[in-house]
Amino acid sequence: MTSANGNVTTVVNGEIYNYPALRRELEAKGAVFQSRSDSEVVLQAYQDSGTTSFSTFNGMFAFGLWDDRVQKLFLVRDRLGIKPLYYWVDPSSNSFCFASEIKAILAAAGRDRWLIDAEGLAQYLTYQNLIGDRTLYDGIRMVPPGHYVEYDRNGIKISKYWEPIFSQKQCNDFSEEIERFRDLFSRSVERHLMSDVPIACYLSSGFDSSMVSATAAKLMPEPPIAFTGHFSEGAWYDESTGASDIATHLGIPVRKVPIDANDFAKHLDDVIIALDHPRMGMGAFSQFMVAKAAAEERKVILTGHGGDELFSGYPVFKLAMLLKNLRSKQLAGTLSSLKFHELPHLVYFSMRLISGVGSFLPVLFDKAEQSRILNQRASEAVKRTNPEKSLQTLLAPMRSDYERILTTYLQVYLPGLLVIEDNISMAHALEARTPFLDNEIVDYSLSLPEETKLQKGTLKAIIKGVARGTLPDRIFSMPKRGFPTPLPAWLRGPLAEWLKERLCGPNTRLNLIFSDAYLANVTSNYLGSWRKHIRILDEIPTHRIWMLLCLESWLRQTEKVHGVSISID
Repeated sequence: MTSANGNVTTVVNGEIYNYPALRRELEAKGAVFQSRSDSEVVLQAYQDSGTTSFSTFNGMFAFGLWDDRVQKLFLVRDRLGIKPLYYWVDPSSNSFCFASEIKAILAAAGRDRWLIDAEGLAQYLTYQNLIGDRTLYDGIRMVPPGHYVEYDRNGIKISKYWEPIFSQKQCNDFSEEIERFRDLFSRSVERHLMSDVPIACYLSSGFDSSMVSATAAKLMPEPPIAFTGHFSEGAWYDESTGASDIATHLGIPVRKVPIDANDFAKHLDDVIIALDHPRMGMGAFSQFMVAKAAAEERKVILTGHGGDELFSGYPVFKLAMLLKNLRSKQLAGTLSSLKFHELPHLVYFSMRLISGVGSFLPVLFDKAEQSRILNQRASEAVKRTNPEKSLQTLLAPMRSDYERILTTYLQVYLPGLLVIEDNISMAHALEARTPFLDNEIVDYSLSLPEETKLQKGTLKAIIKGVARGTLPDRIFSMPKRGFPTPLPAWLRGPLAEWLKERLCGPNTRLNLIFSDAYLANVTSNYLGSWRKHIRILDEIPTHRIWMLLCLESWLRQTEKVHGVSISID
């Protein structure tokens, strides 16, 4: 879309939920609109106040904007990175490409060979994630959340237009905070229901998706359809029973999407193609299958992303309280609030702190392990990198363990989940929306002290307080699961031979990165591991196997589908 005066052109991906209010403000200043599109609000807002307009947008968006007056291109991404945006400069021609998907840049570049980004690889092996602007493709960068990129004849400049500010006000009575959040959340969900097509909801047995579904059901004239995954393995892996109970309680229809080992073998490559390159955990596969089913009936779906990060839903947040109370010698109350299923996580991160590692993220392969498992060429490449530096730089200004943990999960972990969600849903032409990440909700979260979010030692106390009386009582006694996938049972059962073929068979592509000895050993050890009997001890080994499967698929599918072979140097 181009402005009426021809000065500014933009292409927008996503939604600006507060565009009606912004439009009224701009019209009051004399702006004349030619359409009812939120894209035109981006144009008019920029012409009115330049780059300062970017922080006024409340939504999920990635856009490119060309200002012909100054011959400058701006690439802008929403505050928390709900919508992805990539760019690349061709070193031979200095041409500039940007796109919402890496595969579009690969096609535009026309190369038949691409180097792996060593820093990106080191980050992925360490955290199963990429930090800041990194990708696994050398030279292809991602616009960081809350930033904009300027490109002109002088080169590239990256600027921050938003960052979390921890105001931590003096809290009111806890019951008043619950009512405050209830009002804010209802307004957010109402904004996210703005659509000219019917809207669905993801639903697990957890609080976040359940509260999104419950609030949407109250606001919509017809109840939304809820979608949930179902695994026949049952027990820990079956959230569909809880989801069905919640749906019945709320009076909304629910679709159970059956997912099994055959689906995994059949669709893993499709998942990796959708993702552009590997990132995050095995939940991406389950999301892919549920999104595929949801897209057959709906084109817009609400998710519960962000509740855990913003309102202290992970056990690691209790570690901040433990450390704080340990220093003040007031441990008794915090210790008494600990749940048995939270202890392994707290022990894991406590041991890492004792060993001198300050990260609050799980680590799959540390620097020493990477040197042992990689082949010589890959080892030399990652040896020159520092995968922890970006995270250390991000956390350096933080004043407390709580701020370090919240920043880690809000600005590193969550953006990874959001990239996965967007790529997975858009692979099926399904638009996923995230009411918890509304600007008002984010600002409110950042204003709350940790003691309020963990009232009486309860994870996600604010959300659970709102849920009382809305969701069935039994959900409050369920352990946190996070859409678990029965990958261990599949890989050690019906997919054991398939796993061997992928990881260490004659056609595996993993030997581009890993030593043959490691691939043989890790496959054999995983299939016969005693840890399969203790789920919590089997989590990191299974994540490592998932990582290997994703890398193998990426290396093979990039050449097969895109005609681009990947190399180390």
